[in-house]
Amino acid sequence: MCIPTIYSNMSRERKTLRFEDGREAEAIIDKGNRKNLYIQIKEGEVVIKTPAFMSESEMMRFVASREEWIFRSLSECAKKPVRLEYFTDGEQFELLGELVTLKFITPERYKEPYLEGGYLYISVPKSGADIFSVKRDAERFITDFANRELRESCERLIRLTRLCPKKITIKPMKSCWGRCSSNGNISLNFYLYEHPKECMDYVVIHELCHLVHMDHSSQFWELVEKYCPDCKEIRRRLNYNE
Repeated sequence: MCIPTIYSNMSRERKTLRFEDGREAEAIIDKGNRKNLYIQIKEGEVVIKTPAFMSESEMMRFVASREEWIFRSLSECAKKPVRLEYFTDGEQFELLGELVTLKFITPERYKEPYLEGGYLYISVPKSGADIFSVKRDAERFITDFANRELRESCERLIRLTRLCPKKITIKPMKSCWGRCSSNGNISLNFYLYEHPKECMDYVVIHELCHLVHMDHSSQFWELVEKYCPDCKEIRRRLNYNE
């Protein structure tokens, strides 16, 4: 096992992990009143949450045992979903984890945007594409698609779990994939449409289980795993932050 050497920067809480194979990673060491050690990847940075009583050598042995996971997770965290930016013919974006190509067509009569064979077809006049009309049609299609897929996941998983929130809101969220309030309302990140269906399902299950357990206790995770056995792998893929 490669035991990394640790070098402190000016900040006492921020450190550089240097592994024997030459790789380095910035890390935040968070010592606190907890029983176990946790490693998270948050915003492209390693966060090590360690018990206050744990020695540095013991902590670093655990970090070394997770080296491959750390660098794999950092690499995946750096991958940003492909989104439409210019709304031009041939531009690509992601729907349910698959690349979709924007394709302009010039039918005799206007057709609503439709998805077929990995292409999102957008009708444009023979005289040339109007970027504003293309943007409007593409965004309307994606919004309808996202809402439809998220609603389907919610309805199916509410039936499965028999856990029903008072209200479900779908909206763009910057810092989390989902949220459950103490009054039983759930919010889901609109951009889940970019990820595979199983990722969308996991987030819905995670928030539904908070209707029973508002914490992240062992009982909560047992309930999540009951309905999503692959939850740990999916959390890693989503770089899921609480």
